[in-house]
Amino acid sequence: MQSLSDIDLADKVCLTRVDLNCPLDNDKNILDSTRIKAHAGTIKHIADHKGKVVVIAHQGRPGSVDFSTLELHAKKLQNILGNDYNVDFIPHTHGSKVEARIKKMNSGEILVLENVRMVTDEMKNKSAIDHANEPYIISLVRVGQIFINDAFSAAHRSHASLVGFTAVLPSAAGLIMEKEVMNLQRVINNPKKPCVFILGGIKPEDSFKVAEHVLNNNIADLILTGGAISQLLLIANGKSLGKPTMDFLEKKKLLRFLGAAENLISRFEPQVKVQTDFAVNEEGRKQYSLDDLPLMAPILDIGDQTITEYTNIIEGASTMVFNGPMGKFEQIGFEKGTLEVFKAMGRSEGFSLAGGGHSVSVIEKNNVELSYVSTAGGAMIQFLMGKPLPAISALNTAKKNFLG
Repeated sequence: MQSLSDIDLADKVCLTRVDLNCPLDNDKNILDSTRIKAHAGTIKHIADHKGKVVVIAHQGRPGSVDFSTLELHAKKLQNILGNDYNVDFIPHTHGSKVEARIKKMNSGEILVLENVRMVTDEMKNKSAIDHANEPYIISLVRVGQIFINDAFSAAHRSHASLVGFTAVLPSAAGLIMEKEVMNLQRVINNPKKPCVFILGGIKPEDSFKVAEHVLNNNIADLILTGGAISQLLLIANGKSLGKPTMDFLEKKKLLRFLGAAENLISRFEPQVKVQTDFAVNEEGRKQYSLDDLPLMAPILDIGDQTITEYTNIIEGASTMVFNGPMGKFEQIGFEKGTLEVFKAMGRSEGFSLAGGGHSVSVIEKNNVELSYVSTAGGAMIQFLMGKPLPAISALNTAKKNFLG
């Protein structure tokens, strides 16, 4: 991919796609501005190099409770950047008013456009050329000169604002996009061994595909599992976990992935570790072993024996990848497994990478230092599966066709 350092940004209108999607409260106030802070670096870099920064971003999706305007996001960005930068907001995504405002921009100015998911055809998955012929892209291309994609966390989608501009404008990766790809390539392309993947949470379809890919291609040496991933593997191995846990898995419609769990066990059992003890809530955290199965309470975390086994393996690893918590980390007393795994990754002298949604908040709250923490969810998973990401493919094509 072409990077920002490859392009003269001075006096150029830079259509800059970022991911400002934040958790909101019931009044649409921003609860966590981590993503805005992350992308502020790319926006600042363009402004510092005298580019005219036109920010394109989304918040939620039509019909969702977190679908909203980006006006507060623009104000938050202004607070993060400080008074040395001028951030403005316009309540339109494209059209004559947006075009007129962009034409008046001075070098170094920043203009945040309205939520791009208010555009009718934004979320249709189509090719770059097909999207390029839509009114939204045509409008902004009239005034834009360079497209910069910094939204790695949305790179697994072939939406208009992510791929459409690459068919008609010189395009480059932003700082976050470049950093995400570089660090993920480090764990996929000949990682230092031993390489350990830690997979948990309640998305078995993704986790089983990642596990199969990294084991089948000799990327990972071991898979350590927690959460519903470990529970399904235990059931596939003939263990009876108890009615409360089975009811939870049934409610979440996760038992349909037992076939995938059985396939993974049959092919890679020695390399796939499952929990050997369990933490449940019985007037506080209480632990049971495999011999105590089935349990009368739902499994909420890995137990101390599993924590010891996993942390010893992690501390001796040269490459570690975390995706998904070891248990119900949001519940007091049951964040222990996830936290201890993170701490072990922090103590290791190897390269440690973590992703997996809200569970990475445990890292920040407990001042754990890892080599890299990804802001992505679905895009990271697809990358780890070895699947091409449409927005990255589009950037590569743009580089070849327009920037030599």
